[in-house]
Amino acid sequence: MVSTKPLPTDSILCFLTVLAALLLFSPCADAMHADEVGVNDFVLRTAGHGARGIRFARSCRLPPRGSSDSDSMWITSESNEYPAAVSDGHIDHAGTHGNGGSCSIAARNATSGEVLWRVDACSSSSRRSGNTGKGILPRHATLFLSGTNTVYSYDDNGILRGWNGENGSLLFDVDVLSSITGENNGAGGESDDGSSVIGSFTSALGGESPRLLGESLGGKFDKNLKEGGSAPIGAILTSKSGQDENLILHNPQNGTPIGKPLSAKTLLGKAKVSASKKFKLERARFLDMATSSSSSPDWKGSSIAILVGWSGVQNDVPSVKGEKISKTIGSYSNMAWIHVQLTPSSNEIGNNGNNDIDVSYGNYQVINASPLKITDSTSSSVTSTPLILSSLRIVPSITSFSNLALLAIAPSTYEVAMITHIDITSGKGMGGKLWQMDGLHPYWRFISSIHIMDHATSTETSGSQTNHIIKIAGIDDRYPTPRRIESLFLLSDRAIINSGEIPLDSSYAKENKKIFHRVYGSSKGDEEALYDALTTCPSAGLVVTASVEEDITDLTKKETMASIFRFNEETNVATTLLSGKRVTWSNQAKEGDVTIIPSSRGGTEGGLVEYSHLVDCDEKGMTLVFVSRGGMTVGFRFDGSSDGDSAVVTTKLWNSEEALGSVSSAVFLDETHVIEDVSDGTNQSEDEEEVALRNLQFSNRIQAQMISLKNFFFGGGMLSSLASMALLSDEKKAERDIAFGFAKVSVMLSDAMHRIIALDTAKKGRVVWSMNLHPEASWHKIVRGGQFMSLSDPHGNGGVHDHEMMTLSYLPFSSGVAGKSLESTAAMQWKCFDGTSGRVFSEKIVPMPSEVTQIVPLRSSIHHSHDANECRQVVVLVHADNSVSVVPDTARSHSVVDEAISATGRNGLFVHTLNRQSGEFRALRVARTTAIDGSHPFELVTVGTTIFDPNQESIIDVSYPQRGEVIQSPSTVLGDDALLLKYLNPHLVAIVTEATASFLSSVATISDENDQSSDGFYNALAGSDGTGGQKRKPLGVSKPGSDAPPATLTANVAPPSLFVTLIDSVSGQILHRVSHSHANESDIAAGASTTVPMVISENWIVYAYFNHRTRRTDVGVLSLHEGMIDKNGLTAFNSPEQELTFSSLEAAKPIVLSKTYGLGKVVTALGVTTTKAGISSKQFLFATGNDQVISIDRRLLDPRRPKGEVKESEKSEGLMSYSPLLPITPLRTPSHVYEVSSVKSITSTSANVESQSLVLSFGGPDVFFTRLAPSKGFDLLPDDFNRGLLTIVLVALIVLLNIIQRLNGRKIVVTAWA
Repeated sequence: MVSTKPLPTDSILCFLTVLAALLLFSPCADAMHADEVGVNDFVLRTAGHGARGIRFARSCRLPPRGSSDSDSMWITSESNEYPAAVSDGHIDHAGTHGNGGSCSIAARNATSGEVLWRVDACSSSSRRSGNTGKGILPRHATLFLSGTNTVYSYDDNGILRGWNGENGSLLFDVDVLSSITGENNGAGGESDDGSSVIGSFTSALGGESPRLLGESLGGKFDKNLKEGGSAPIGAILTSKSGQDENLILHNPQNGTPIGKPLSAKTLLGKAKVSASKKFKLERARFLDMATSSSSSPDWKGSSIAILVGWSGVQNDVPSVKGEKISKTIGSYSNMAWIHVQLTPSSNEIGNNGNNDIDVSYGNYQVINASPLKITDSTSSSVTSTPLILSSLRIVPSITSFSNLALLAIAPSTYEVAMITHIDITSGKGMGGKLWQMDGLHPYWRFISSIHIMDHATSTETSGSQTNHIIKIAGIDDRYPTPRRIESLFLLSDRAIINSGEIPLDSSYAKENKKIFHRVYGSSKGDEEALYDALTTCPSAGLVVTASVEEDITDLTKKETMASIFRFNEETNVATTLLSGKRVTWSNQAKEGDVTIIPSSRGGTEGGLVEYSHLVDCDEKGMTLVFVSRGGMTVGFRFDGSSDGDSAVVTTKLWNSEEALGSVSSAVFLDETHVIEDVSDGTNQSEDEEEVALRNLQFSNRIQAQMISLKNFFFGGGMLSSLASMALLSDEKKAERDIAFGFAKVSVMLSDAMHRIIALDTAKKGRVVWSMNLHPEASWHKIVRGGQFMSLSDPHGNGGVHDHEMMTLSYLPFSSGVAGKSLESTAAMQWKCFDGTSGRVFSEKIVPMPSEVTQIVPLRSSIHHSHDANECRQVVVLVHADNSVSVVPDTARSHSVVDEAISATGRNGLFVHTLNRQSGEFRALRVARTTAIDGSHPFELVTVGTTIFDPNQESIIDVSYPQRGEVIQSPSTVLGDDALLLKYLNPHLVAIVTEATASFLSSVATISDENDQSSDGFYNALAGSDGTGGQKRKPLGVSKPGSDAPPATLTANVAPPSLFVTLIDSVSGQILHRVSHSHANESDIAAGASTTVPMVISENWIVYAYFNHRTRRTDVGVLSLHEGMIDKNGLTAFNSPEQELTFSSLEAAKPIVLSKTYGLGKVVTALGVTTTKAGISSKQFLFATGNDQVISIDRRLLDPRRPKGEVKESEKSEGLMSYSPLLPITPLRTPSHVYEVSSVKSITSTSANVESQSLVLSFGGPDVFFTRLAPSKGFDLLPDDFNRGLLTIVLVALIVLLNIIQRLNGRKIVVTAWA
């Protein structure tokens, strides 16, 4: 009998079975694409209007696409709603929050909310530190003309631009002053017709907000012109003396100037209107412009009417809570109308190809100058009443081009001063009226603004009786935070055109209630209704209001709702009812969601709607956008026929967090630690750690496993796992993202908008939650984690499952306290909350002894349950008066501070302060005080001080090491196996300073190579570039603790002007100082803001600055080292003496290597990739001025790159030959097709896999997120790996092996029997 050995198939079958089981049951088998970078990237685009938010808003129709109806486009800007309005105050270019300055004009699709285009309306040379507060003026004016479909902007440098309304492309760019200078050749003086020649005004705008005159209400320019004709636009410049304004008219098609500038003072003199010494109205101004038709029927030109007047300086007027605010004051008696006739240029009237009239004007002529007068003697008090000029509004008649009305706010008693039936050709008005505030709304204490809504509709009835819709906003200061309330009013057009039915005598006053009255509901109590925002669409007969639910006492559960009203059938908003009836509305049934701001979005400060903008209005319904406090915009559509029979269908179209356009800081949190209660789960407010501890009980663990098993067999888990073997579903991809640590919650703080927004990075930036902070705070900070990090705690907060955070909001004065000093009223509001859900655990407002100079985070390692005054996150606040306070101020928090002070292995708790004004850096130690009463348990002890002389240099920026950065190795292995030890100091502080212009002017250039300055400036600040001194390996390394010899200044070397100083924050001593010659005295004296982005990673310091001498960006790199260990210095039998602990008080100064590289792009921000174990190679991220984020490998920035030929040992180490220019590779551009504008910060975090780094760029109007693999995806399978084919192959192999095994067994049996 022949014996045959069986085939070895059992082991193979077992292996394949185990592999198939892993594919079936292991969630980690759902591997991701190694090159998936770009798949999950996203950009969140905002309108970019900064802290002021949306102020100017107009709408137009988008061109239709195919057979679909065209959508509406919403054009917005942070400039004043009325571009001709006189500004109150001056532009603040310093700002209080630092990143609120914005000059953007944006257009959204009103249906989808998509940002179609966004442009920067300010010139590149404008000062970009910008305005931030809502009381600060915008840096540009915006005007939209529907006739030309053009958006016009005029910035604070005197640049007038025209933008295509459809795509935002630039049509023309005109320097107003230069264009006039070239035309007039610099001649000075004034002409007889009121025109001013260029020598009489300056290029500056006097520090005020730029202003444009034009058809802001979008009416037709002249009835003799067809569709498309538009009036000229006027740009205003301020005279050198500041007592006169000059108006330059421009053609709306190409921006070319029309004639000579007009002088307001000359025109007022021509109208014989003198300045008022009583109210100190001594500055001549252009106030507004209106269009008119020519009185001569055979004249082919057109005419405009310009309103000029005298104004005073900034006057203090009463405001809320007994405060005073500055306003520009004027009066009707000091105004005049100027009738200007325009003459077409030589090309006459042409067609632009779209059947629209294209008119270009070449000159003008002043026809008439008439003072503004009122014929009714009983209305004389109206003309003499002081007015707030920024509130002045023109209401043009719809049926007559020569008549209009004027409205303004009288600040003394806060009344509305109105003059009606004004003939702009003669300047005469029929009568006036002062409308008292109590008669307008019973709860108003102050009137804030007047809005003319005629741009929404101009409906005319068969009887030619038309109403003008006016919205007036008042302030109710009964609340802790004053509340803005809007009301709707109607003004009869008959009062403007005087058709004869209203007599011109004393009986005119009796008709006032019929020509101007408030519109509100017909039910009892509607007169006292409070609406935060209100918008109407007369074509559909609808009124939509926004208000907070008043019947809910819990502030955290309040929601802002939209209410829909319909005008009653017996009245009509479009008609004037002289019979005595009043236009009213009634509540209308609605279908759909009417919640504007859910309670979860508002936080405890609420989410009041501040403004509402009408986008579209027709007989079918209306589209509008609500803008809430904190910058969130919500688009709604209300559909309902005008017959009033059907219900109004409400559709929420979109919402956008505009606060994302001004993010100041961001923190990453893991989603992997979200804990579910496996027990009853009834207590939703219970602490998450309590739930976690309860889930660890044996009974709950058995219960959780039974639930998981049940779901697997009977809940579809098995089928889902089998299906996932062939196709990676979205659900499995989400599970994979959590398993690999890709699912993060980014908690982002908008300091300027007083808001926190949390984004889910795994879901394309979906907003998880948002919360408003105190709106009166001067600054906000997010605090998370402890002061020190360790390798065992990479997140620095006691574990990845801890996501408790705190916000600090500094209030320079307490609410409701007036007339007291800052020291006695300053306060801090703190909130302790869950970073993944936004749930607030505790909050409180505590008094502050003085301003806060430093924030020190500490973390409690002891679990505790939350109560009203406790938080696991503890903060030590250092104050300007050298006092210390602890937040929360409880015994448990004090014990945390005591633990940090007396921690084993430390010398205590060290902090530091930096005074930018005095240039003083102080290193301090926190100690327990010996005070008996215990009111101040902690005190500060000065350890060291460093002074930066403010007369010689000013502090620009301060940078700290990356918190929680994992360092894979404390040394670098060189090519010959020697070790280069890294200098790792967690207390390192890098301070960037710039020499002052006065100091540079006092330093003469050294003309002799051997000459040394006696000032000590060169000896101390010339800096060591790492190339001098004794040549050792590596180049530039000297003995530990010794300074590299200073470089010798050669002939005609420019003095250094930019300095980077490394300081130890514990000892206060200077570790190293390097200098650069980046600018001349004139560059610094010009006031151009210098920004030096910097990042510190491990022992590397990388910074970028713009070199005015070479006109490029220079990138400086410093690497810090303790010394070097020879390849034979560390063996099994020999080891050098090394300190096991680091002490800032005893450690030697580092050895610094440096190099400078050039980059062909302006750099606005710097960042570095972060990985879990620090094994992957690092990439430095640069945000460039061309709206891109690029990455550069650290090897290209290595300061040890040799200038000569690379040796073999250096090649083995990975060093490359030095090149002065850094390459920009498209493959190394993470933002690739996206445009990321004005990035100010780049932060990163690690995933659970070593190869991946998650990067977030923010600070500008866009937020960009990407996932990078610095060393490729070495630990991941491709996401497009053919898992289905692998499954089929495995199943086929299993079947085949079973068949072979059976055949083999049969063959053995047959052979045995043979």
